[in-house]
Amino acid sequence: RVLDVGYLGGNLSREIHAAGNEVWGVELNPTAAEVARKRGIRVKVADVESGLPFETASFDVVHAGEVLEHLYDTKTFFEECRRVLKEGGVLLFTAPNLNSLENRLRVATGGYLSMTGAYPEDHYGSHARVFNVDKVRELCAQTGFLLTDVRGVFNLERRARWLETPLRLAARLAPTLSKLLIFKAEKKA
Repeated sequence: RVLDVGYLGGNLSREIHAAGNEVWGVELNPTAAEVARKRGIRVKVADVESGLPFETASFDVVHAGEVLEHLYDTKTFFEECRRVLKEGGVLLFTAPNLNSLENRLRVATGGYLSMTGAYPEDHYGSHARVFNVDKVRELCAQTGFLLTDVRGVFNLERRARWLETPLRLAARLAPTLSKLLIFKAEKKA
């Protein structure tokens, strides 16, 4: 059983389901939840900062892609993920990397961090939190998770295609320089 949190219409949920998994989604946006329902995904509309609307120990995996940076209380969210996971369950999640090479260059040249804003209407202003590997490791330790894997993804949106292979290699060799971090954490007994 997989819980997909904040998945905007269920594209990934549909792939997880097609691989033979039972999938549930939880989404704040009722329109996105309806799109997921039309794709055959079971979904509950809820604000995850108020808790996850599922029974204790009811999932093997919780996936939260592009969610953490939008939450005010990430610690409570992790505690809720731990609650709904079965023993040995896995939390998979992504977060923009505060310490990315791009952010380091921006700050060194007097610029502003990407993915953050000074006010809600500012570009990327909806990001309430920033993360790096050490802060995620600390958050996991405080909430009963063991961080077992970290991978990096460099953003290729505005880059030449010829950079794709070198950037993928760089992400493998130095994930802490990547723009996006992918984490795997296991629920501790």
